Amino acid sequence: MKLLEIVKLEDCFDGSIIFEYFFSESISENFMRDISSTGELLYYPDFSKPFYKILTNDDIQIKGIIGENSFQIIFPSTNKNVIQKNFNT
Repeated sequence: MKLLEIVKLEDCFDGSIIFEYFFSESISENFMRDISSTGELLYYPDFSKPFYKILTNDDIQIKGIIGENSFQIIFPSTNKNVIQKNFNT
């Protein structure tokens, strides 16, 4: 799976920033589980659209829907530039 584009969505009132990451393929359950290995996975497969949220040790939140080709990432206000740079590499 290849990362195609990163789009900044908004800045939140608490100082965190939200980006949408677009991929060449749809997000599978296996991919979701792979990226959640460093944090806590909240997965709701029985929702009308199977929703997931991943909370990492760096306070990054990743959320999306299985089968779509993108997910949103919320970077915290504390050290957001360093955390984002480390996440993107």
